[in-house]
Amino acid sequence: MTRAHVIGAGRLGQHLANRLDHLRIEVTRWNRNPGEGIRPLSEWSADDAPEAVFLAVSDDGLNAVATQVLASLPEGTWLVHHAGSVDRTVLGDRPMDTAVLWPPMTFQEDQVPDWETMPLIVDSDNPEIRAWARTLAPHCTDVSGPQRRELHLGAVLLGNLTAGWIGMVEAHFQARGLDASVFNPLIEASVLKALNGQALQHVTGPAARNDRTTLMAQADLLSQTDPAGDLAILHHLLTQRILTHHGHDPLPPLQGTPRRD
Repeated sequence: MTRAHVIGAGRLGQHLANRLDHLRIEVTRWNRNPGEGIRPLSEWSADDAPEAVFLAVSDDGLNAVATQVLASLPEGTWLVHHAGSVDRTVLGDRPMDTAVLWPPMTFQEDQVPDWETMPLIVDSDNPEIRAWARTLAPHCTDVSGPQRRELHLGAVLLGNLTAGWIGMVEAHFQARGLDASVFNPLIEASVLKALNGQALQHVTGPAARNDRTTLMAQADLLSQTDPAGDLAILHHLLTQRILTHHGHDPLPPLQGTPRRD
């Protein structure tokens, strides 16, 4: 590939265009709001015959932008989007020209991503696109559309919801004048152990050793200090999972909540 267009000037669009530059691909940058070195999408044209067009726009904006691009895109030009949960058919009825290249990563505006180690999920019928994707990011995983949607759910469960869980705990302790950052080394150690595989097997603490007295005392404390009950429910659900994984009997169901174990 020698010429490409990148539509979208958000964090992904900027880093993707920079990566293509690094690969010595001539890049034209487009966005709804033009800026320095960025052409306005209202003046879209593919007259310079790019070999690929990358749509680094929001999920909600993909359909409109793809429709605009397709109106003037020659057959044989690759059309790629990067949304983990959006169907590839949004790119039109040209399956051999389309792909989803989804990096299950969080991009920071002021931090250059390491494309050499970044995972990249590749959904395409075209073997040439799948092969080229390994130039963009060597650690590729080839999937189909349904598999990609499953992986996107996994990214939310393991990435976004982990952050949500940690944030809930931080807020819980801040409300009591305590600093939850004291647990940062514990969190890092726990995550690193979990990433070695068999995460539940590596869990330590009262549930793993079936310390019922401690577990019930913690549940009682949460029932007093967590009026909304969200942390109490999460504590109960996750504790049950650890208990049963290690062959212990589950706890009794929470009062006033449906049994979910």
